[in-house]
Amino acid sequence: MRVFRYLVFIVIVLSLSSISFVSAQEKQLLSQYNLKDYERIAKQRIAKFNEAPILADLVKQGKLPPVEKRLPEEPLVVVPIEKVGQYGGTIRLITERLKRLGDGYSLAIGIEPILRLARDGKTIVPNIARAWKLSKDCKELVLYLRKGMRWSDGEPFTADDILFWWEDVVLNDELTPTKPTAWYPGGKPMIVEKIDDYTIRLKFSVPYPLAPLCLTRYDASERYFYLPKHYFKQFHIKYTPKEKVEATAKQAGFNTWYQLFLAEADYMQSILIGKPGIPTLRSFVIERRGLDNAVYTRNPYFWKVDTVGNQLPYVDKVNITEVSNAEVANMKALSGEVDLAGTYTRVDTYPAYKENAPKNKMRVLLWQTAWGSEVLFMVNQTYSDPVLRKIFQDKRFRIALSLALNRDEINQLFYFGLGQPRQMTVIPQSRYYEEEFAKAYAEYNPQEANRLLDEMGLKRGPDGYRLRPDGKRLEVTIEYTPTDTPFRGPIAELAQRWWEQLGIKVAVKEITPELQSSRAPGNQIQIGLWTGDKCTDALFPFQPMWFVPYNVAWETTWAPQWAWWYRSGGKSGEEPPREIKKLFELLEKMLTTTNEAQRISLGKELLRSHAKNLWTIGTVGLTPKVILAKENIRNIPEKGYYAWDFYYGMHYNPEQFFFEQK
Repeated sequence: MRVFRYLVFIVIVLSLSSISFVSAQEKQLLSQYNLKDYERIAKQRIAKFNEAPILADLVKQGKLPPVEKRLPEEPLVVVPIEKVGQYGGTIRLITERLKRLGDGYSLAIGIEPILRLARDGKTIVPNIARAWKLSKDCKELVLYLRKGMRWSDGEPFTADDILFWWEDVVLNDELTPTKPTAWYPGGKPMIVEKIDDYTIRLKFSVPYPLAPLCLTRYDASERYFYLPKHYFKQFHIKYTPKEKVEATAKQAGFNTWYQLFLAEADYMQSILIGKPGIPTLRSFVIERRGLDNAVYTRNPYFWKVDTVGNQLPYVDKVNITEVSNAEVANMKALSGEVDLAGTYTRVDTYPAYKENAPKNKMRVLLWQTAWGSEVLFMVNQTYSDPVLRKIFQDKRFRIALSLALNRDEINQLFYFGLGQPRQMTVIPQSRYYEEEFAKAYAEYNPQEANRLLDEMGLKRGPDGYRLRPDGKRLEVTIEYTPTDTPFRGPIAELAQRWWEQLGIKVAVKEITPELQSSRAPGNQIQIGLWTGDKCTDALFPFQPMWFVPYNVAWETTWAPQWAWWYRSGGKSGEEPPREIKKLFELLEKMLTTTNEAQRISLGKELLRSHAKNLWTIGTVGLTPKVILAKENIRNIPEKGYYAWDFYYGMHYNPEQFFFEQK
C-alpha cells in the first residue's frame, strides 16, 4: 500500500507541474468567437448549420423551425478543446442538495453572462453581447446584442429584456429593496438606455473601467441583468392588473404580488431548483423535477455552434440526482455511478480514485485550484461582546493565531504536500502579487505567538487557559459550513489543538448553510471559515472581500458591522477605525481609476495592509483538485484551474463536452 501511495504521489507531482492558465491549444485560439471573427481568424467558412438528431426529428414533424431559423444572425462559435464532438447521451451528475449549485452548475449547465472570460482566465470575449464599447472616460458602455437571438421558448431576446430587469425590477423598491452594488458604481444607479432593439447604453455617475469585467460575472447573467419580459409580465402589476396578479399570488400561497414575482425569478436564477416552462438562454432547459431528481434537456434555441456549424450542446440531457450528504456524493463518484464529478471529490481520496478508475472506466484528472487559501479563518472584529471585540481587533491576537498554525502539517495531511503553505493573498499569476504578501506571518512559530499574547496582557489562569481583561476565561468558537471543500472541519480541529496550546479555549461547531446565511450577516459568528477565492485578476480588482470589509453575505464573517456601515453610507452598522476607512478609499479608487498601472499600485497597497494586519488568516492555497470523467466523455481538459473565479469548470464550455461513440 505504501508503494502504491508513493506512486500516486509521483503521479500528482508530475501532473500538477505542467498546469498553467493557458493550454497549448489556447495559444492559437481563444474559447469562443463571433461567427465572422472566427471565420476570419481560422480562415475557414462555416457554410451551413447542423443540429442534433432529436431536434431534426421535431423539425420534420413541424414542431420546430429549421436550425437556421432558431439561431441568431451571427451565432457564437465555440472552439472544441479536443475535437468536434458527437451528438447524444445523458450526463449523470449528483448534488448534495438540488438547491445547491453542485456539478450541474459547473460541469454541465453553467450560466450565460453578457460577456465572458476565455479559457485563459483573463481575456474578455463576446457572449450574449457580440460587441461592446467603453467610452474614453469609462462612464458609458454600449452593448451590441445578437440579432435574432431567442429564448428557449422561441421568443426573441432583445434590449427590452435588459430594460425590464432594470426599470421594472431593480428600480422597483418592493422587488429590489437592496440594490445590486455592481450596477450602482459610486453609490448611484447606472442609467440604462435602449438605443434600438439590439443596442443598450449603460451610463455611470463615475468612471467604471471594470464594467466589462463585471459583465463576465454572475452580476450580468439571468435574473441579475436580464429577464424574459414576455414571461414575467404576467406577474408584474405594471403589465397585468394588480387584482389579477394578487389573486394568482394567493392561489400560489403568497401574501403579495412581489413575493410571487420573486419566487418565479428565483426559479429562473437557480439551475437546480428550476421550474419547467420558464424561458432561459442556457444550453439546457429543465424538463422535469422531482423530490430528489431533476432532468434537463437541450435548449433547441441555444445560440452557440461549434467550428463546423453544429448547434450546441452536444449532449441531449443532464440528469442530476440529490444525495443525503457530501460523503455519499463522494462515494458514488468513487464507485463510478456518475459521469462527471468535481464538487464533492477529495484529493485525499485520489489513490482510491486511481485504483478504481479502470473498472469504472473513469479518467482521474488533476486540476489546480486558484484559491489563495482553501480554508480561510476570519476573526470577527465587530463581534457583539465588547471584550472579545477589543481582543479580536488587536492585530497581535490575529498574528498570534496565524503563527500557531502549522501550515506544513496541514499541507502534508490533506494535500499530499502539493499545496502552498501561505498567507491569504492573490495567486502568483496575478498582477497584484508580491511574495512578501504570501509569506506574511505564515511561518510556524508558537513561541512568538505566545509572546504576543503575553504582551497583550492575556495572562494564564490556574487551569492554563488565558484570561480576558474582565477575568473570564478566553474562549472562542469556530463555526463553519462544509461547502466547497471537505477539509474545513478537520483543519478547524487542528487549529483548535494548536490554539489551545496557546491557552485559548476553542470550540468547533459545524452549522448548516441556512444557519450560516443568517448568522454571518447577523454578526453572530466569532471565528468563521470559508474558501479564499477571488484571488485572480478575474475578481480581485472589484471583489476583494477578504481584504476589505465591504461585503454583507453568508461567506464573509470578519467584520459584518463595518460592512453594514459601508453599505448603508453610515446609516447602520458600526463606524470602523481609520485604517479600515482607508481600505474603503483604496477600493473605491481601484474601481474608478482609468489608469491600469495605478489600479495595480492601489491593489498592492491594499494587499500590503492585509499582510501587515491579517484581516483574514490563510492556511494552504493553490491546492490540487480532482475531476472525475468517464473515459468516453471528451473535450474536458486534462489540466485546468478550478475556482469560483472561473465558475469552476464553466469557462471550459461544458456545452462542448460530448460522449465519444464507437
